Amino acid sequence: MKSRSERAIDRLNINLIDPLDKRRKSFFVPKPASGRRLVITDIHGCYQTFVKLLDAVDLKKHDQLFIIGDMIDRGPYSYLVLDKIWQLLDRGYQVFPLRGNHEQLFLNFNRENARKLFSFASRQYASHLIDSDGRLNSDVDKFFGNLPFYYETDIAFLVHAGFDTNLKNPFEAWKDMIWVRSFCYNEKRLKGKMVIHGHVPTNYESISQEIEEGAKIINLDNGCIRSRVDGYGKLLCFNLDTRELIAQKNIDLLPI
Repeated sequence: MKSRSERAIDRLNINLIDPLDKRRKSFFVPKPASGRRLVITDIHGCYQTFVKLLDAVDLKKHDQLFIIGDMIDRGPYSYLVLDKIWQLLDRGYQVFPLRGNHEQLFLNFNRENARKLFSFASRQYASHLIDSDGRLNSDVDKFFGNLPFYYETDIAFLVHAGFDTNLKNPFEAWKDMIWVRSFCYNEKRLKGKMVIHGHVPTNYESISQEIEEGAKIINLDNGCIRSRVDGYGKLLCFNLDTRELIAQKNIDLLPI
C-alpha cells in the first residue's frame, strides 16, 4: 500500500495536467473553470497558523492553492504542515506545492552528509523529520524530490525566491529560484506577467502597498515566525485574480 506522501505525489501529477518541462522543473497550470487561485508561502512549520488560515479562506476542491516553498523549519511542526498538505492532495484538492531553499537544503544534506543533516535539522527545530537511522524520513525525501521549482499561469509566475532576469533564460537558473534575495522586473523575459514569491521576510505594510499599487513583483513573506517583531508575524494568502489579501496572525508557540 502506498504511503500518504506517495499518494500525494500521485495526486500532484494528476493536478499537473499540462506539464511544460518533463524534467519536473516547472509546470504551466491552467486557470480553473471555477474557483479561486490562492497563494501561500513560507509557512515554516507553523501548523496551527496554517490550518487557521485555511479555515479563514474556506478552501474548496474547485480552488487552486499554490504553496510556494519553505513549508518547513524554524516553526515547531514541520511534519504536521507536510502531512496537512498530503491530506489535502490525497482528498482531491488542487494543491500545488513548490520547492524552497529549506526543502532543497534537506535534500542536499541527506545525500551528502548525515551528520550535517541532523545538526541542521536540530537548529531548525525540525529534527522530527529525521528517522532513527539519521537519514531524512523517506516519505519527506520523496515528496521534496518531486517538487518543481516554479509554476506558470496565464497571468503570473509563482516561485519561492525569484529569477535572475539578467540572464537570457532566467528559467534555467534553478538555484536563483530558491536563493536570490532581490531581482529586477524584465517585461520581455517575464512575458509581462506578475511574479509572486516569498523567501525574504517583508513588512506587512510594504506587501499591502505592492498589491494596492499593482506591482509586477509581489513578495508574500511577512515572516510568519517573526511574531514578536512589529509589522511581521502573519501568514498570508493572496488571491491571484482579485488581489485580495487574507492575513492570519501566528498562533503557534514558537521557540525563543
